Amino acid sequence: MRSLELTIDKDFLKAFTEVPSIGTACAPAIRLLQERFGNDYTATYVPDGFCLFQRRGAGPGALKAVFVAHADEIGGCVYGLDTSAQHIEAIDASSTDVFASRCWGNRPQIFADAELQAFDYLSKDGTNTFPIKGYVSSSNGEERLIVAAASSRILPYRTAFTFRTETTFSGDTVSGKALDPRVTAFAVCEAVRRLDTPEVGAMIVMAEECAMDVARKGVHFLQQNAPRLELIVNADVPWIENIGEGRLDLPAIRIFEGRNFIDPSFGIRTAETLMNKGVKLHLSAARSGSQTLLFTPLAPTLSVALPSDGIHEPKYHMSLTGTERCIELLVAIGEMSD
Repeated sequence: MRSLELTIDKDFLKAFTEVPSIGTACAPAIRLLQERFGNDYTATYVPDGFCLFQRRGAGPGALKAVFVAHADEIGGCVYGLDTSAQHIEAIDASSTDVFASRCWGNRPQIFADAELQAFDYLSKDGTNTFPIKGYVSSSNGEERLIVAAASSRILPYRTAFTFRTETTFSGDTVSGKALDPRVTAFAVCEAVRRLDTPEVGAMIVMAEECAMDVARKGVHFLQQNAPRLELIVNADVPWIENIGEGRLDLPAIRIFEGRNFIDPSFGIRTAETLMNKGVKLHLSAARSGSQTLLFTPLAPTLSVALPSDGIHEPKYHMSLTGTERCIELLVAIGEMSD
């Protein structure tokens, strides 16, 4: 296998995993991908939906294969003032305003215990972030996250937030937040760049973590504009405990996601063919799901998974070897579709 130092761009992966992008507030992550693809690729951007990257020179009608991943990480959005909670000094003694919020992807306490960053939902690059603090309160027996900031920068219903964590590398391990989904989104984009053909595109979908139906916009777009489509591959990051025989250094083709069938006979045949060619992967199933099922009516579909040690936390871990193997698996799948 090629040297990881030559193939995994750690500087980009660090920036891509550190930038905040939650829900459909994914412009910061999409901007980095647009820069990564450069002028040789077109970017079809649908706000609150997806961004499709394709080799310049042909439109979606030339697509035979589309690799799908999502850009959004877990996080939340600030709601209105919570007047019942303003006495909670544990949040921030210098703050006069306390807000209710909605969070997704993990329990409110996980966010309350972590360092958080907030940004405007319409932010283009995520550079104007500011710290925000959370506190868990209970309402009608349900835990909820109350938030506050030391400044008046919170704008109800448009201030988004997620973890603030530096991405680090140690040997074969990358550690940080937003590894789900950004490592497999990175792998998808790198594979499309290596294949370098207008017949294979990368569709980066928003809001999978909190509103999986957003992917239907991408499905509808492909239905209307990609009549030659022969293959869909969705790539995501499950917790290693949620995938059979999971290994951090080995990607899988999942033929079942929870109770959902992901074209099992097609997946089995594809996995067998690739393994006979020496591609590093294993055939598996997962207890968790992804947006894959939404795309299955379009064309024969594969679900590619690269597991993580931990999931949806302020900091967890993945393998650089696994990342490179995931890229190589996707390239091999793309070459099969030629």
